[in-house]
Amino acid sequence: MSMHEDYNGGHLIEAAVAYFQVTGKRKLLNVAIKFADHFNERFGPGKLHWVTGHQELELALVKLYHVTQDKKYLSLAHWLLEERGHKNARGYTWADWKDTAYAQDVVPVREQKEITGHAVRAMYLYTGAADVAALTGDEGYMRAMKAVWEDVVYRNMYVTGGIGSSGNNEGFSVDYDLPNEQAYCETCASVGMVFWNQRMNLLTGNSQFIDVLERSLYNGARDGLSLSGDRFFYGNPLASDGRHYRREWFGTACCPSNIARLVASLGDYIYGYSDTGLWVNLFIGSQTTAKIGKQEIPVTMTTNYPWDGKTLLTLNPKTKAKFKVSLRIPGWLKGEAVPGDLFMFENKTPGAFTILVNGKPVPYQMENGYAAITREWKKGDVIELNFPMEVKRLTSRTEVKQNEGRVALQRGPLVYCVEGADNGGHAWNFILPDNAPFTTQHKNELLEGVTVIEFTAPTFQISPDGQSINTEARKITAIPYYAWCNRGQNEMQVWLPRSIKDVKVNR
Repeated sequence: MSMHEDYNGGHLIEAAVAYFQVTGKRKLLNVAIKFADHFNERFGPGKLHWVTGHQELELALVKLYHVTQDKKYLSLAHWLLEERGHKNARGYTWADWKDTAYAQDVVPVREQKEITGHAVRAMYLYTGAADVAALTGDEGYMRAMKAVWEDVVYRNMYVTGGIGSSGNNEGFSVDYDLPNEQAYCETCASVGMVFWNQRMNLLTGNSQFIDVLERSLYNGARDGLSLSGDRFFYGNPLASDGRHYRREWFGTACCPSNIARLVASLGDYIYGYSDTGLWVNLFIGSQTTAKIGKQEIPVTMTTNYPWDGKTLLTLNPKTKAKFKVSLRIPGWLKGEAVPGDLFMFENKTPGAFTILVNGKPVPYQMENGYAAITREWKKGDVIELNFPMEVKRLTSRTEVKQNEGRVALQRGPLVYCVEGADNGGHAWNFILPDNAPFTTQHKNELLEGVTVIEFTAPTFQISPDGQSINTEARKITAIPYYAWCNRGQNEMQVWLPRSIKDVKVNR
């Protein structure tokens, strides 16, 4: 049981819980309970010590606790977290067969401050720790989660929200080591970033975690699934010379199933609510019913985000009700960099968003990154939220040597790339001038409908006789990163060169 047995057991529990919640049928849930009870009979306080080979069981046991209300499952999840980081003091550890840092088993979880090892294992571990912290109020876990999160986001995360730069350990190497063409960025790790950041948001109420969730969701995770839905990326590089392509399946098939369940569970990430109010985290066309206080409030969201910035939110309480509606104002709109951020917008002027209720401006208070409106709501009230969707240039901290002299483009939550399919087969033979103006155009017929960014740039080609380099100004088209490699193998770049020394000239 030192490899993926516990991981598989955790997914069995998660599948059983999901099936029960959707259908009300207990057949698979009873199987999962038998497995959990068997594990609990062998492992735990006063029994065998254990460190799971691939974390996942920890968070799954918390889900089982929520469904059954049997505290032994929560206690077992907590115990599994506590087993880590004690080396041989408690018997079995990862040192028995591999470097303990690979599975985050160097120090106890509550003492961890840095991200190490296998990226997917780490995401499941910290998601489980956040779940347990939320239920137990364990301050040690909360402090550790904050420290590790800052280490990930401020020193080890790609602009796409992908994590895990190294293919050698499917995870982390050293701070600021973020190669583009060799980026590993496993799809499962980006899915894990969505899980973990949702939990961190629920723990703290701070929108910065949804900002990271959104970045990972729309870019690093979404890239793992082809537009046709039947081809997949295991790793998600940020540059390619044409060798990368999506595959039908993998020998280790975690990524296809993981991205499929993320898409299926997308509704879980849009809203949050409590007895006092409603939170809008993501801007996705949807319907839900939020229980706020004693009343169930039907909510409908209509939007064409991320292509444009207009969102309508309709509230339909049966009777008038006073509560707070908190609308996330995305970090990409603010423009300002948080101290420690890996990536900075060159234009730091905040975007001028507007909020209307029934067509009229309303007062709001900014709280933890949310615009909070408290008032008495009635049936049919419509909140209109408008974001300017400007093209933004991003640069990296100087420590990220791979991005020196380069810029990335972002519009709304979407990171863009230049792909050869739109640019005469080439994506490496141009520079992006600092003063180049951008235009945008939505193309319904392209890649199932995308907004492209266009600009004019100097391009370079070797002459037919190989004796000179020809320079020509051409229109360059950039597409959303998630949509690349849906038209065959070809060149691609996210970080675009600002000078000729970083150009790869083609014949």
